[in-house]
Amino acid sequence: MCGGFNLAFMRLNSNRKNLFSLTFLYQLSRILAYVFLGVFCGIFGNILAINAKIQSLSFFIIGIFMIVLGCALIFRGYFLALIENHIFVNLLNGFIRKSIKFKGIKSAIILGFLNGFMPCGLVYFYLADSIKRENILESMCVMLIFGLSTLPAMLFFVKVSQFLSEILKKIFNYTAYIIIIIYGLHLAYSGFMAFR
Repeated sequence: MCGGFNLAFMRLNSNRKNLFSLTFLYQLSRILAYVFLGVFCGIFGNILAINAKIQSLSFFIIGIFMIVLGCALIFRGYFLALIENHIFVNLLNGFIRKSIKFKGIKSAIILGFLNGFMPCGLVYFYLADSIKRENILESMCVMLIFGLSTLPAMLFFVKVSQFLSEILKKIFNYTAYIIIIIYGLHLAYSGFMAFR
């Protein structure tokens, strides 16, 4: 979903000479949103760490969610549509409609920040890892590193997507989804063993 958002921003500003600068600013704003989410996850992880049983139960629940999410991403069913189209998008729709009217720097900052909150399987994966950290600074760093590692691909999104064949894209996507499921199994197992 974040890729489509990225394309929409580029189309809105396609006639601008400083498109690359605006895209870079847009991506930095998206990374800032990830860091903000990292702070939130770090605080939440800290609260959960107060009680070992609650923390173990939360790891188990997050693990199960990751497994279900990974399967939903593979099979593209109702559950994923519910998360992406009904819960997140409905919450962000009002902001997005207002932000699309903006152009230039204002558009780059606002739309980039909103992009950071768009549903994405890999973002869920790193958010789960951030919650597990129990440390706000570590959680921020996890999300910052994730954001920075996606920067080259997102800056050259159109070129990269043209270069990759559909089969290669599917291989990358399914590999990511399987990693999400494995990580979910690991979290759920760790939580279950600690809770017993």
